[in-house]
Amino acid sequence: MGLFDKLFNQKYEQASKVTESYVIDIRDDCFVVNGQRLEVPIHIDALARVLGEPRAKHFRTKESDREINEKIAGEPITDRVNYFWDGLGLKAYTYNGSVVNTFGIQFIKADYETKNIGTKAKFKGTVTINGQPWLPAALAGRDKEVFREFHVGNYLITAEYTDFDQDDTTRDETSFTGLEIQLK
Repeated sequence: MGLFDKLFNQKYEQASKVTESYVIDIRDDCFVVNGQRLEVPIHIDALARVLGEPRAKHFRTKESDREINEKIAGEPITDRVNYFWDGLGLKAYTYNGSVVNTFGIQFIKADYETKNIGTKAKFKGTVTINGQPWLPAALAGRDKEVFREFHVGNYLITAEYTDFDQDDTTRDETSFTGLEIQLK
């Protein structure tokens, strides 16, 4: 990042100006953001080149939680960092501070309690799966009580409900808080 960018946060501003034109297509072997092919896992620097400079939130993993978390993650947890593109409604999670294991698209604005796991604004662009609307794929997925999970190629996609008790026949795009993309 150059001096001008540091002083005026130019990268972030450029990214936030095009919020509504962002198009994310989740495909069998990658996801595409405005024509840029990306994959999970991805290095945070590669993601920042496409989306601009993110806000970072570091977490300390208690030694007592490390073993169970590493078993779930399938990899060592050395430096958990969540990254947020607040103006875009996009987020990314890492276990080592640099390699993104989960990429998130947030459909609702985070409230104060979720500021460490959510963005300050919601995603206003378009999300598709293999070029088709994402909602039918989500509704065809497996219900897990608080979210829906489904597979797209090598990826596991989760979509958390806004209302856990809502009937599927009335669910629409606003019935989900967002989507998260990770490897199966």
